[in-house]
Amino acid sequence: MAIDRHKARILGMQALCQLDAQGDEYLPKVATFLADHIESGETLSYAHDLVELAWREREVVEKEIAQHSKGWTMARMSSVDRNVLRVALAEFDLKQAPPKVIINEAIEIAKEFGSAESGAFVNGILDKVWATIDPDAREQKG
Repeated sequence: MAIDRHKARILGMQALCQLDAQGDEYLPKVATFLADHIESGETLSYAHDLVELAWREREVVEKEIAQHSKGWTMARMSSVDRNVLRVALAEFDLKQAPPKVIINEAIEIAKEFGSAESGAFVNGILDKVWATIDPDAREQKG
């Protein structure tokens, strides 16, 4: 069965929201949470990789996000927006999906689970982040 990356991203974001709320105490429960919602082994593994990388590297990820979110601290962002961004940056690092797909998926998930402004907010930050990772990204996007 193919990896359902969309489902992995959503559940990864939700697990990270729980980690935000409960801290490292929730870490042992992440695997159970994901397994309760994902049947495919490959999708489960992908979701787990996203959560583990995003949480383990959150200081680096948060610095990257903060650099491109003028006037917004991580604490000021909604939990959904913050964790959609964390998942997307983790996925950039995994390099298993094209950046345009990662960005578009993050926007759609932010719209679905966040506020009316979440999609535009996430889009603005991820475009800036990706442009620093790949300076040719702006030319490719158009």
